[in-house]
Amino acid sequence: MKKNRSLEANLQAAKTAVHEMTRYWHQWKEARNSEAKTLAFAGYVAAFTNCKVFIENYLRQLYPNENKLPMKVAQDIRKLVTDLDAIENTNDKKLSQAINDIDQLSRDAA
Repeated sequence: MKKNRSLEANLQAAKTAVHEMTRYWHQWKEARNSEAKTLAFAGYVAAFTNCKVFIENYLRQLYPNENKLPMKVAQDIRKLVTDLDAIENTNDKKLSQAINDIDQLSRDAA
């Protein structure tokens, strides 16, 4: 079966966004003043938004009718969102797990 490059690109972009979230999370954690924390948080939120957009694009291509989204895929999405929760609840393990969640979503949606 030939891989759809657009689908794969969306997943790869989502993973890249999680890597960016990791970078900004470390900056936020190490920030020594409120301005640095605010800038890092803004970067984290932007990367989170990008990740969400790429996942949504991926799912829209696979399942144009949201009502036909398989239960397992919906569970994968909920898990991914939980792992990418608010920055103060985030840690390296959760961000690494988000990459695994994206891979699992890809397997379950295929």
